[in-house]
Amino acid sequence: MYKICYNEKVIKLSHIGLESHFPTPDKHHLVVHYPGRVKFILNYLDKLEKNEDLKFLYILYHDVKKLKADFFSQFKIVRAAGGLVVNPEGNVLFIFRRGHWDLPKGKIEEKETKKASAIREVKEETGLNEVKIIRKMTTTFHIYRSQTSNKRVLKPSYWYLMKANIESLKPQLEEDIELAEWKKLTPKLLKTLLPIYSNIIDVCRGYLNLVK
Repeated sequence: MYKICYNEKVIKLSHIGLESHFPTPDKHHLVVHYPGRVKFILNYLDKLEKNEDLKFLYILYHDVKKLKADFFSQFKIVRAAGGLVVNPEGNVLFIFRRGHWDLPKGKIEEKETKKASAIREVKEETGLNEVKIIRKMTTTFHIYRSQTSNKRVLKPSYWYLMKANIESLKPQLEEDIELAEWKKLTPKLLKTLLPIYSNIIDVCRGYLNLVK
């Protein structure tokens, strides 16, 4: 199954045999069976975008890899990389950008590796001088509209667990980052640190599962 966030809404691409795992269709949940033709994908997205009540879209197909390929083919792909950074006290580095709590990440430059991009973006966005990757974590996906063309863009973000010493933080104001703060990450924090994107919650929960 693949999860893609679209603003505050969620799209899930899943195997056709998993209907019982999803909520009963209602005004908040749309469950559709993909007929194998890509034109239907844009129809689904239009419904999700135009219907304010609709919050979840489940697209089911017998071949999830083909469904993913067809779905992704409808977008310009912009890859990004970032990090969940932990200091020696066990606190996690959060940023506050454009009205949401987030983790530092940014666009992968041409000929740049995912790891190199993740380290560079974390340093640039938070002012840290030294960051080291511990391990790969996960990949998240989200859709947004380009500010220049107004076309939909799909961004895969590659996340790494990192470590860093406690330093003075300097949020990158030119990237609209207002705050950079170390916080003790707990399940309770994820419920109170609002607003926060669904994908960021998934990354944080992945870390909490690692340290159990």
